[in-house]
Amino acid sequence: MKPQNIIPQIITLFKSTFENVHIIGLLGIIFTHTFFLIEIVEFVGFNFFRIIFSIVALTNFSLLLFSIFQNYRLRVFGTTVYLLILWSNVLHFRYFGSTMHLGTLLNIEFLPVLGSQIVYLIRWVDIVYLLSLIAGIFFFRKSKKTHITNRISAISFFAGAWLFLQVFHYYASTQSPINSAKRYNEPYTRWGVYSEIRFESRDHTGSVLYFGFLWTYGLDLYRINKNPGVGVEIPKSNFTVTIPENKKRNIIAIQVESLDNNVIHHTVDGKPVMPFLHHLTQQSIYFPKIFAQHTSVGGTSDAEFCVLTSQYPLGHKGTFFAIGLEKLPAIPVIMNNNEYITLAFHGNNGSFFNRKQGLLKLGFQQTYFKNDFIINNPDKWHALKDMDFLLQVQQKLADVETPYFAYILTLTSHTPFDLIDENDYISDFHTEDPIVKNYLNSMAYVDTALEKFITTIQQVDPNSLIILFGDHCANINEPEYASYSIKGLEPIPFFILDPMNPSHKVISVAGTTIDFGPTLFDFLGVDIPEFWQGKSLFDEHNKNTFILNSPYYFDTQSKMQKISDQSVDTEEMYRIQNYIW
Repeated sequence: MKPQNIIPQIITLFKSTFENVHIIGLLGIIFTHTFFLIEIVEFVGFNFFRIIFSIVALTNFSLLLFSIFQNYRLRVFGTTVYLLILWSNVLHFRYFGSTMHLGTLLNIEFLPVLGSQIVYLIRWVDIVYLLSLIAGIFFFRKSKKTHITNRISAISFFAGAWLFLQVFHYYASTQSPINSAKRYNEPYTRWGVYSEIRFESRDHTGSVLYFGFLWTYGLDLYRINKNPGVGVEIPKSNFTVTIPENKKRNIIAIQVESLDNNVIHHTVDGKPVMPFLHHLTQQSIYFPKIFAQHTSVGGTSDAEFCVLTSQYPLGHKGTFFAIGLEKLPAIPVIMNNNEYITLAFHGNNGSFFNRKQGLLKLGFQQTYFKNDFIINNPDKWHALKDMDFLLQVQQKLADVETPYFAYILTLTSHTPFDLIDENDYISDFHTEDPIVKNYLNSMAYVDTALEKFITTIQQVDPNSLIILFGDHCANINEPEYASYSIKGLEPIPFFILDPMNPSHKVISVAGTTIDFGPTLFDFLGVDIPEFWQGKSLFDEHNKNTFILNSPYYFDTQSKMQKISDQSVDTEEMYRIQNYIW
């Protein structure tokens, strides 16, 4: 075919495509997609060009689909689903700083209790998602219908354009790594680099930007159901750590919901929000430079997993949904082998995050959840306020043989921080922002509940050892109060309370929740299992501290570094995938 004949055909093709009124509805989708990308992508490096590529790729793919499918209901359904995915992900990003994994849907039963938190995340600009849907519903109905034979040229063109974009992306995304490999004589091939980007990407938001939701969620689904078969064998010596008789004592671990490190130092009009915990910073062994290992799919349960196993969480799905948990040398397993009684307590439903099954697989002999307590308000999902919950835990522990290891999870300070009424406030802190007000008053309530519980425990058993820590940040970033100063780093406190040890000090070694187990064992003078990935925080010069899904890490001198600026091996953060799935 002569060139002078091809050009008119292409002009006719575009004219027929863009004259069709459905293009107005399609433009709404493209605009909303652009709006979504601008919110989730940081404008650094080549990200501007990545956004342009993503918009072009979506536009082409949408035109291809609209050339193939002309059914009105199918178009509206597809548009509705896509816009819902976009909006859900932008809400998720505003809270967690990442797009929503498919594994998050395993926790779907938790969604109804977050209604007010979702409302808090909604912004007036989100109306663009609704307007785009309305535009699609209106204009798709008015679009012209043409026979399939008249659409062959359009389908062929847009399919060819899609193939060109894939080839372009193949070379563009791999050129920089290939140049770097050549410079350092590294044996990387272009396909090897591309395979890692396409099939092994751990940056969920980056994968959405590069490949779109269809590919990214397909990869999520594969990872969720991937079964590598027989996992790597863990040496038996990790399970047989011995705790000498003269070092055995009752150990209580208290994991406090949404406890920021900042809030224990925060004051309102000169009045401390958490006077008891603030006092403990001078009357215990206190670690102020600790950061949460917290993913959106694992939620709070990531904290339990990290503390109890000294491993990084899975990241692509809630770790307590994983297969193979019972094969890990978790703290309860080691305690059981040393004739401890191991118990876990939580005032919520044991099915959330599959927590009950997960804790049992990690070795706990007994677990207590919502239905195991006397419920004072059965109409509320959280069932128990921390005052009542901790009182009942204390009563249950009084009947337990010693030594025991008790793991306690509080709940009252759970987002959106409205689980207590104003008549429950210990101190009525007034702020302009309602979320900040609820949070500060919730933490004041929890502070009093903890003071009563800990004081009573130490009076009943002066030999008891207590560790207390936050699970993750409250994720508040308002002028009146901020949970963090750097996105991607969630500062939480860690205390060791030992009435038998008069040593009170502040240790500013950087660490995370995976370090709590090794630190506890080191404090007890017990060998630390070699399989554990954490370090003892009493060792001031140990190894690098990484935080899953964070662009930052802390070096051996506890100084913050950016991963992209340094040549560091981050593979250890994903090692757990060789053992559980």
